[in-house]
Amino acid sequence: MEKIGLKYGLLTALALVSYFLLMKVVGLSHIIELRFLNGLIMAVGVTLSIRALKIMRQGNIGYFEGLGVGVITSVLATVVFSAFMVVYIKAFDDGLLKVLAGEQFFGDRMAITPGIVVFMVLMLEGVISGFMVSFIAMQWFKRRDHKVPGSP
Repeated sequence: MEKIGLKYGLLTALALVSYFLLMKVVGLSHIIELRFLNGLIMAVGVTLSIRALKIMRQGNIGYFEGLGVGVITSVLATVVFSAFMVVYIKAFDDGLLKVLAGEQFFGDRMAITPGIVVFMVLMLEGVISGFMVSFIAMQWFKRRDHKVPGSP
């Protein structure tokens, strides 16, 4: 279970980094609204990891087991992507900090500790969206023979 989460977490992180770099090359990295597609990339990665677990277990996975794989995938992808973004901003592009500082959700702490603020905001976005996608995906991937106790 953990190997699948690690594999798909790293693949999802690679996709997130590649998407960011593509947006940078095209000149669209300053458009904050395009971060919505990060959520779609996360959704694909989490869903594929749960699907891989279900295939490996021949269709018989527990609800919390699948949820755990999705969470492992999203946390690892988010940590790697957030760390990449902090290093990228610190080493290569301080101008991106000005764009991010203009957003209200970053708050006044952006001027004091920009690396920590960027890391924490990206972590919150990634982990929360990853957990929500895991929860939603498990409604589809859970065992079909699951019945509520006491129901017909």
